Amino acid sequence: MQLKTDEQVTIFTFDHSLEYAKNLALEVEKGSGVSVTVLQTNDFYWSFLKEVPESQFKRQQRALLSLMDQTDAIIQLGGPKDPSNFSGVSGERIGKFIQSFQQMQDKITEKKIRTINLLVGSVTEERAKTYGINFNRWTNMIDQALNVDHTEITRTAGRLATMIEHSRDARITTPSGTDLRFKFKGRPVHIHDGILDKSDIQQGTFFETLPAGTIDNAPDEDSANGTVVYDLPFASVGKMVKGLRFEFKNGRVVKYSAEQNLDPFRGQYQGATGDKERFADIAIGLNPRDEHVGVFTDGIVMGTVGVGIGSNVGIGGDNKNVFAFRGSMSKSTFEVDGKRLVHDGRLTV
Repeated sequence: MQLKTDEQVTIFTFDHSLEYAKNLALEVEKGSGVSVTVLQTNDFYWSFLKEVPESQFKRQQRALLSLMDQTDAIIQLGGPKDPSNFSGVSGERIGKFIQSFQQMQDKITEKKIRTINLLVGSVTEERAKTYGINFNRWTNMIDQALNVDHTEITRTAGRLATMIEHSRDARITTPSGTDLRFKFKGRPVHIHDGILDKSDIQQGTFFETLPAGTIDNAPDEDSANGTVVYDLPFASVGKMVKGLRFEFKNGRVVKYSAEQNLDPFRGQYQGATGDKERFADIAIGLNPRDEHVGVFTDGIVMGTVGVGIGSNVGIGGDNKNVFAFRGSMSKSTFEVDGKRLVHDGRLTV
């Protein structure tokens, strides 16, 4: 995070990741920063989500927004411990709950607060069981994905970024049915290599996730036409969604479906407002030690291509909304101005 003396760091944690939060706060203080820890308990989270009137979701959190005015950097330690509890909540209610974070997102964007999302707080046995993942394999994979040469990721990202920033037309295809054409808009490519340094800040990159390893860009939002079929399943509020499919026309999703468990996505999508259906971003994974498991980090696997909808203002786009979704494809071919960046899920540059 390139922490400077006296910078204010806010750490968001659940009770099950409190030990991580304590040690992170100590490192902040040893580095001459000033830490404050915001604790969310799992019990309160689920009680709030299930029991309070939906009108409460719209209330302004003035104290939290005031804290953000004094915050230079944020460390987030993931979500609740056991996502199986989402099964007792309707998708639309979850969507409205997510929408309640719009003011926070706007404040973080406005203040350009450097943010690290540290996924170790979300790697739990309960989450693994809910989504049918081998917990030991998952934890080993996260360790591997963290233990990479970040400077090599930076170099690879730089080559791809140069090609994208000097290209106009793009096409993504896959054997599973994706065929999407769109245009770039001359916006900078954001490199997520695990380090928030001066060059990132100058480019407007204020957000990192660890494990890291991706580039993303906000193309012309109105330019996407065609079909996207996500061949990788993804975890969503307690279920694995498989075979999600979008039909784009002039940059907007006009039809969507899934082979299995569409409801978790549909509920959040229908509960959202704003630019939720607009084409938002593309991404390419660059982490050589990550693997596809369906939870959180699939998009950083080397050669994986992502396509997103919804909010993209944080990467220089025009879509202003708290709702954002990006799915991933493992066997993509990605061409810019006729040159291949990725072929059948493998980098070519």
